Amino acid sequence: MGKTSKKVMKKDLKYDLLLALPLVLVVTIVPLIVYLKVIPVEGPSRVFTNGNDNLDFFSYYKMIWLLIFTGMGFVIYMSKLLFTNTVTIRKDKVYYPVAAYLLLAIVSTIFATHRDVALIGFVDRYEGLYAIIAYVTLFFLGFNVIDNEKQLKPIIIGLGISALVMSALGVTQFMGNDFLMTDFGKKLILPAQYEHIADELKFTFESSKHVYGTLYNINYVGVYMSFIFALFTTMFILIKEWYYKIFFLLVSASSLLMLLGSRSRAGMFSIVVYGLVSLVFFRHFLLKHWKAFVVILAISGGVFYWYNDYREGLIINSLKAGIESLKATKEYDFQDIVLDGSNATIVFDTYSLRLSYENNEITFYDENNQVLEVEFKDNIFKTLKEPYNKHTFELQRLDSLPVLKSRLTTSTGRHFVSFVIDPNSELKVLGYSLELIDDIKAPYIGFEGRESLASNRGYIWSRTLPMLKDNIVIGQGPDTYALHFPNNDYVGKMRGLNINTLVDKPHNLYMQMGINTGLLSLLSFIIIIILYVGSSFKAYFNKRNYDTFLEAIGVSILLSVLVFLFTGFSNDSLISVTPLIWLLLGVGFMINNKILPDKKISSN
Repeated sequence: MGKTSKKVMKKDLKYDLLLALPLVLVVTIVPLIVYLKVIPVEGPSRVFTNGNDNLDFFSYYKMIWLLIFTGMGFVIYMSKLLFTNTVTIRKDKVYYPVAAYLLLAIVSTIFATHRDVALIGFVDRYEGLYAIIAYVTLFFLGFNVIDNEKQLKPIIIGLGISALVMSALGVTQFMGNDFLMTDFGKKLILPAQYEHIADELKFTFESSKHVYGTLYNINYVGVYMSFIFALFTTMFILIKEWYYKIFFLLVSASSLLMLLGSRSRAGMFSIVVYGLVSLVFFRHFLLKHWKAFVVILAISGGVFYWYNDYREGLIINSLKAGIESLKATKEYDFQDIVLDGSNATIVFDTYSLRLSYENNEITFYDENNQVLEVEFKDNIFKTLKEPYNKHTFELQRLDSLPVLKSRLTTSTGRHFVSFVIDPNSELKVLGYSLELIDDIKAPYIGFEGRESLASNRGYIWSRTLPMLKDNIVIGQGPDTYALHFPNNDYVGKMRGLNINTLVDKPHNLYMQMGINTGLLSLLSFIIIIILYVGSSFKAYFNKRNYDTFLEAIGVSILLSVLVFLFTGFSNDSLISVTPLIWLLLGVGFMINNKILPDKKISSN
């Protein structure tokens, strides 16, 4: 195509508001959706719902409307592309890792053991293949549909309005009068046929006065509000129009308040990271626009001081505890449980207690193989000698099989392990689904003595890392992590977690990708990020002025994405935030390609 025909093509292009409308709906509406969906749960997922159907308020309909709005956007764009020639497909090498990521997610779904979960997603999350397709589609639309300031402003304003609505809800939550728990709030989130459950309806964090917004989990609020804070704080600093500045400052301040209200330490630490990275990018800009920086520092400091005082020092104490957990190591008195035929040996640091099924009777031995004297009363065995008498064993039955429900007192608390005598007179452990198991130890990498790091993430990460070796090319299937984590790791949980806790997420975006869609898909995602951050550094690192809206939003998106990536080290992907990041990534690539002189946006 010659130069003249290219110019004619450019004149015919028309990127209007209709193209951007579905994207505005995604960023404005999807994060706020809260509505009950009762979902039948079958198979191994039932252990995570106590054998009940899943009553989902916070994720299922977010996923459904995300698919609807994204589908609308794709149809509108393709219609204009095919029938009007007013839009184009922009060329960029980033399509290769994006396509690889999507392809690997599809292949991981095809070969998934739990394909039904891989398609729609796990209970309370619903981030299966359908959601991933929506994420990639949003990236494509952000890159190809958005072209100008007129389209961008409704997206940014819609995102800000959504954050303000969630902040208003959050205020009612940390003030102890949760709007969602009012009679009117319950009517909004309950279908008519389920209004009879209104009186007993309670959410996990409803009584804690922590902010969970419309996102179900306080950590998710931390992820959402930290990236909102980074985006709108940067926009406040860079945009010149006073009316935009007021709006952006309001969103920035309210998002910080909600972040503190969530008590998400990762979110709070991410603000420090944002401040340091901002100083690097704005080093040429700081003195010239010092007033904006002073306003942000003053407002942020005031919000922090007020909320910490309101919660009687809770925030500072929480941050101190978080820092201490990074340094702390623990020594445990409990060491191991060894199952060997008709014997089960519980090993502590200074002694061991062995249960043996002999001649249709249970006998207890110490570490020297000496029989321990036992009292049997009300179906409970208790040894009479210290320190063995700290532990008790209640005789129960499972169908026709004898069960010894042990109450083991350790330095991490009391743990209940049920030993079952199987038909072959061998001792097994009763699993969460009432199955008999003898594999009660999982392999681990690192974090020994630091299992409690970052609210027990050390334990979860140490057991997740070995899983990666089995997911190099493809993963277990999107959103199926919970069904493959070694939750029968009773020995590990007695040292690093409550034994009754079922792990359903890795608390790490990157491990999550590596397990669900494979290490190659994680590599593809990292390449996308490298390409984006690399082009952003070229566009903004030495920039002294941000004269246009596109330039301002471009660097704002960069800083918000970096904050999201930081929180990803201790939090998972989620249906409320991840689609917004993929959309902003696509927009960010488009802006960088417009700004950089050596980049050309051309048509196919």
